Amino acid sequence: VYMDPPGALSVDIIGFSFEGPLNNRSNRRALEMVLGGRKVGIIGAGLSGLMAGRILQDRGVKVTLFDKARRPGGRANTREHGPHRFDHGAQFFTVRDPGIRRHLDSWIDAGVVAEWRGVLVRIKGDVVEPATNAARYVGVPGMINLPAALAEGLDVRVDTQVDRLRFKGPGWTLWDVDELDLGSFDSVLVALPPTQAAEFLTHAPKVHALIQDVEIAPCWAGMYVFERPLALGFDGAFLADEALSWIARNSSKPGRPEAEAWVIHANPEWTHENLRLDQDQAAMALLRKFQALFGSGFDPVFQRGHRWAFASGSYPTPRGAIFDTDLGIGACGDWCMGGRIEGALLSAAAAADHIM
Repeated sequence: VYMDPPGALSVDIIGFSFEGPLNNRSNRRALEMVLGGRKVGIIGAGLSGLMAGRILQDRGVKVTLFDKARRPGGRANTREHGPHRFDHGAQFFTVRDPGIRRHLDSWIDAGVVAEWRGVLVRIKGDVVEPATNAARYVGVPGMINLPAALAEGLDVRVDTQVDRLRFKGPGWTLWDVDELDLGSFDSVLVALPPTQAAEFLTHAPKVHALIQDVEIAPCWAGMYVFERPLALGFDGAFLADEALSWIARNSSKPGRPEAEAWVIHANPEWTHENLRLDQDQAAMALLRKFQALFGSGFDPVFQRGHRWAFASGSYPTPRGAIFDTDLGIGACGDWCMGGRIEGALLSAAAAADHIM
C-alpha cells in the first residue's frame, strides 16, 4: 500500500488491485468492500448468480447466494430418472467473448465442459439444411456440472426462498418465507428472470422501472428414451414448426449414458396455448408432434414432461447488468445480454463490476 501522489492511494492485493483518489466515493466504496470485509447477497444461484458470486469472491468480497431449488444451476440443469439423464433446460452454449473464452479454456482443462460435436440441422417444412457452423459446448457429464463447478467454495444456501428485503441504513436485510432473518448485506444482486426479479426491486425504482415490462416466455420440455436408435440422420435440430422449436439426441453429447435419450422443446406459442396441461399430458402431446414429423413408429419406453415457467426472452437492448450504485442493488441474467448462456456470464461480470 503506498501513496503516490499525496492524496491518492494505490493498493495491490492478490486477486484485486485499486488505484485512484480517496475523495471519490466509488473508489472508497470499492476499497472498503475488500479491506473491510464487505458483504454481498445474491438472490438466485443460476449461472449468472454463480458467476457473479465467483468473480466477487475472487476479488475478496464475502458472498452469500440464496436459491429456492434443491441445488444450484437454474435452467443449466440435468434431470435424472433412474438410469436416465436429460439436459432438459439449456442445451449447449457458444463463446465469442475473449474474457469468457479464458474461463471456457479452464473449464475444459478441468473436465467440466467439453465440445459437443453432434450433427445439427435446421428444419423448415420439407427443407433440411446444416445448422450454422460453430463450436458448441456442454457440461460433462451433464449441463448441471458447469454450475456445480462454479458453486464450489461459494456459500450457496439452497432450499432457501427469499421472500422480501428492506433497505436499512447502509445496506439491505433479507428474510425468507418463514420470516427468518437471512442476514444484512452492503449490496444485493437479484439474479432471477425479470418477472421474479421485479418483485424484489420495488424499493429500487430506477431498476424496477427498467425491468418491469421485460417478458420471458415459458417452455414445455419433453424427455424420452427409446428402445432402439432413431435413424434421423442428425443429433439436434432447430425447428420452424407450429409446435416444436428444438429436438436433440441427449445421448450424443459427451459423457452421457448410451441409452437413446431425446429432449424435445415446444415453442413459446404452443406452450402458452397448453399451459394447463399436466406433465404427463404435455409429454404425450409433444411426442405426438414429434411422431407426426418423423414417424409414428417411434414409441418410447420412458417419457416425462417439464414446464419451464421462464425460458426465453431478452431485454430489447443489451444492457450488461442493471444496477443502482446509490442503493447498492441491481439485477443480472441472460435476459440482459441476449438470452444465452454466454449472455448470463457476461451479465454476471458486468454486475460484479458495478458492485466493485
